[in-house]
Amino acid sequence: MNLIEQSNEFLKNYLRCFRDSLSPFNLTQSQALCLLTIPFDGISQTNLSKKLALDISTLSRNLTHLLKNNLVLKNKSKEDVRIYIIRLSPKGQDLYKELNNNINTNFKKIYSNLDLKEIHTIINILNKINWQFELEYNE
Repeated sequence: MNLIEQSNEFLKNYLRCFRDSLSPFNLTQSQALCLLTIPFDGISQTNLSKKLALDISTLSRNLTHLLKNNLVLKNKSKEDVRIYIIRLSPKGQDLYKELNNNINTNFKKIYSNLDLKEIHTIINILNKINWQFELEYNE
């Protein structure tokens, strides 16, 4: 398999493991990614949309679900009333931690057969790839 094929296989397997991690939480993959992307100190709805590469309407549907479940708070910015700031509620922060723990547990099962050197190599490569994505897709 070449790099593209391996990347596609990795993505499918990663998403499968990620979805399995979500099953106890009644969240879609998109809602979970939204929750996991919101920093504890908040983010503007526009910046969250950019980080997730989602259009505002799709993000709004995800946020509506998270708001209904009291997982996020949405307030107008004090500096600019046209901007909404999204923050995790205390319940959302707790779920964030639980979700991260569940994801880590599931992924540890996958990575447990790697030695420390292989893990460090993967981390370094992922850092480089993620940096390139940042350069390519963020202004």
